[in-house]
Formats: sequence, structure tokens, C-alpha cells
Amino acid sequence: MGFFDRIRAGYARFMAGRYGSDQLNFAMLIVALIGSLIGSVTGLGILTIAADALLIVMFYRMLSKDRYRRAHENQVYLEKTYGMRKAVGEWINRVKNGKKYRYFVCPKCKKRLRVPRGVGSVTITCKDCGTKFDKKA
Repeated sequence: MGFFDRIRAGYARFMAGRYGSDQLNFAMLIVALIGSLIGSVTGLGILTIAADALLIVMFYRMLSKDRYRRAHENQVYLEKTYGMRKAVGEWINRVKNGKKYRYFVCPKCKKRLRVPRGVGSVTITCKDCGTKFDKKA
């Protein structure tokens, strides 16, 4: 057994029964890093202290053995941020696929629809409500 294998096995033994990391911890880490960076650049010590406190809470959650409570906290976080996370994901997809597709909104049900670029004038039929409308893709 090599050196790194022993370290990995020791870490696995230490973390046995502990909660570990989840989406809430990752979000807390990102906020703490941004807060620490802004605090360092602007000289606001209180922001750096708040970021450090957030990191302490993050590590407490990660090393906690109360798995049920930590999972509940993560579930509440996921429910509260669902709309924002969905909107960001859709925006990222639109940016990634922007050269291949044009995006339109159905005038009746407001659903986002995508059409391949370069097909000229096209009649778009909404899959949800069946509304037809003409657009130039």
C-alpha cells in the first residue's frame, strides 16, 4: 500500500458516518470566496470576517454526524433556490447554443421555444398550447 493510498484510507475512516459536502456547502463556499475577495480588495474587514464565519459553518456542516438535519437543510436550500438555479441553467444553455439556435417565446403560454438558425421565415407551433406564429430564424 502506497503513501497516498494510506492517506486516502485514513481520510475515508475519518469521514465514515459524517455528512460530507452537498450543494448548500458548495454555494456557501462560493459566497465565502467572493466575500473574502471583495473584502480584501475593498479593505472591508467585516466582509472578510463574515466570509471566514461562513467557511466555519460550512466545515461544521461537512464534518457533522447529524446526517438527517444536514440533508434537511440542503433540501430546504434546493427548494428555495429552484427557480433561480433553473433560470441560470436555461441562460447558460442559451449562451452555449446561441450560434445554432434562435429562441422565441410563445405569445399565448409564454413557453420558450427554439428554432435552428438560418432556416429563414418559419411557422412555429408551440408544443404546449398549439399556437402557431411566424418568425424569421
